[in-house]
Amino acid sequence: MDRVQRRMLFPLLPRAPGVAPVRAMFVVESLWELLQSPEGDEEWEQRIGELQADLERFVTGDQLGPKYLFLLYPAADAVWEIRSVGHDPSIRVLGLFAAKDTYVATNFALRKDLGGWQSREWKKVKREASAKWRWLFHPYPPLKGTDVKEFITGALDGRYFKERR
Repeated sequence: MDRVQRRMLFPLLPRAPGVAPVRAMFVVESLWELLQSPEGDEEWEQRIGELQADLERFVTGDQLGPKYLFLLYPAADAVWEIRSVGHDPSIRVLGLFAAKDTYVATNFALRKDLGGWQSREWKKVKREASAKWRWLFHPYPPLKGTDVKEFITGALDGRYFKERR
C-alpha cells in the first residue's frame, strides 16, 4: 500500500511476541504518534497503553460486539467508531473500512468532549473522518452497509448502528 510507504498511514501490529494479525488496521500519523510516545503524566501514558491494547483486539481477530465497534449515524457516511471504554477517559477512534477486515483509523477524540450523539462536536469528528478518507483514497469509496458481518469476521450478533428516530 503506497500510503504506508509514503508514511500517510501506519499499520498497527500486535505487540505480543508470536501473535499474528488476523485483520488489518492502518492509523493516521497523529494517532500513530500518540500510540508510540504519549505525552503526559504516567496516568495518561497508562491510558494510551490501554488504547493500544483495545486497538490490537481488532487486529488479533478477537470476537467483537457493538460495545467495541459501532457504525455512526448516518450509516450512509460509513464512519465507524472503535470504543476504548475500559478506563477514563473513554476514547473513540473513528475510521472507515477499505475492505472486509481492513479498518483505516482516521481520527480520534475523547468521549467527554463529544456531547450527545447529534451534537456539533460529533458531527465535526465524523466530517473529519470522511475528509481524511477522501484525502487518503479519493476517488475510492469506503465499504458501505449496515451488516457488520460484511465488515469483519468474528462479529458477535447485536445492533451495530442507530437509526434516526
